[in-house]
Amino acid sequence: MKPFIKQAFVVSGAALNIMGHGCAHGYPAVLFAQLKRDGGPVTLTDHDTSWIASVVGVMGIVGNFISPILMTRFGRQKAHLISTVPALLGWVTFVMGNSVPAFLLARLLHGLALGLRTPLAAILVAEYTEPKYRGAFLGTFAISLGLGILLSHVWGAHLSWRMTAAVCSLFPLVAMAIIGLSPESPGWLVTKGKFVEARKAFRWVRGDGEEQKAELDSMIKAQERDTSESETVKVVKRFSWTGVLRPAFDALKNAMRIFKKREFYKPSIIAISMLIIFEFGGAHMVPAYGNLILQAVLDKGDPMQVAWQFTAIDLLRTVCALLAIFLLKYFKRRTILFTSGVMTVLSLTSVSVFVYLRNAGLFTSAWVLEVVPMCLMILYTLSFCLGLVPLNWVICGEVFPLAYRSLGSTLSTSFLTPSFVVSMKTAPHLYSSIGVQGAFLVYSATLSVCLCVMYVMLPETKDRTLQDIEESFKGRKAVDVETQMNLIDRVNVAPN
Repeated sequence: MKPFIKQAFVVSGAALNIMGHGCAHGYPAVLFAQLKRDGGPVTLTDHDTSWIASVVGVMGIVGNFISPILMTRFGRQKAHLISTVPALLGWVTFVMGNSVPAFLLARLLHGLALGLRTPLAAILVAEYTEPKYRGAFLGTFAISLGLGILLSHVWGAHLSWRMTAAVCSLFPLVAMAIIGLSPESPGWLVTKGKFVEARKAFRWVRGDGEEQKAELDSMIKAQERDTSESETVKVVKRFSWTGVLRPAFDALKNAMRIFKKREFYKPSIIAISMLIIFEFGGAHMVPAYGNLILQAVLDKGDPMQVAWQFTAIDLLRTVCALLAIFLLKYFKRRTILFTSGVMTVLSLTSVSVFVYLRNAGLFTSAWVLEVVPMCLMILYTLSFCLGLVPLNWVICGEVFPLAYRSLGSTLSTSFLTPSFVVSMKTAPHLYSSIGVQGAFLVYSATLSVCLCVMYVMLPETKDRTLQDIEESFKGRKAVDVETQMNLIDRVNVAPN
């Protein structure tokens, strides 16, 4: 079996989990609509629906902080397997539940699964796949998320809410089978000093070519160097601290030492900025409040008047996720990021300016009032979904060094849930106070600040090994794999 197929097999487990996450995002709309239409088995108040929709974020934060412990202690494979359990239990609870507490419990389980999975998914792809395929594999997550939302809505239109939950439970079940057949991450095995097992796992998933051997040898040497430095620090600490407070001071000193390292704090700032862009760019706000947004932008009074426009944008989002895979394969990360970012800011600003001018009475032509705002919304969707959405997964999966990948990924993704809560909770208030047009200006400013931060700090990562990216953050001039191979060839042909 070719390495690419094996890598695709491993990644498919993560993709199925992300697709299940998409189903969990879309399922409340199915549940609320059917319970309201059928009048049972429970009547939901506005208070109930708001809690059922938003309680996912509470357990998401908990999962974010549990995930690195599982990843570091048990390995990537076992942590991935554990993350599917609460997702499956959540769907089972929906199938069997018939009360608000049961629905809340199911959503809490889904939130826990989401929190466990968010730091883990990008790390899995980064550590299992080759640099030339990494961007494309990470880009499949956006497609999986969109497909999950779409499928839950399609199934919900033809099945009962219980049957829809039962069908959605197939995603974590199949993912469990795939994860169980996958090897442990070679990168994690290297960090634990299990070099023989790491070579075996690396050979299974990446092949046994000279280029792959050079990359693995580079990882092992870097780990041996870091281990040697850590042992030196431990010896110094052993003679520096005494008494019962020594473990606490040691842990605090070690944490401060990690946070001060450029290869840790720079990727953290980059990942946090990317996650803020992802949320305030509209990744979750548009699917949730799309009707309100389109009514304001298109100047319509009834949600049914924007139904086909909303559907068109949903389909366009899924198509963009597919096209983004090819962009990630052929174009540099920074090129995609800043082209997409600038166009997203300009399109949001253009929508805002148009609405302000229309409200001032400067536009009166019927075709202008109908065509221009929809074209601007399409431009925004294209700009945001072709670059910023898939790059959220890619960048967060590539920038962290191997030794601190679990901690760094968790620290950064712990900002995702607060960003999600803030953006989702403040959006209705912004729409009612300053209008959708004012909210879009706020989002444009937020994106602009984060893009400026990333312009200064983000290196190009396309087709570079994770070790090479780590060395660039450390300020060292890394020797790429091709150069290593040339040196090996010269040694082989040199006369004895």
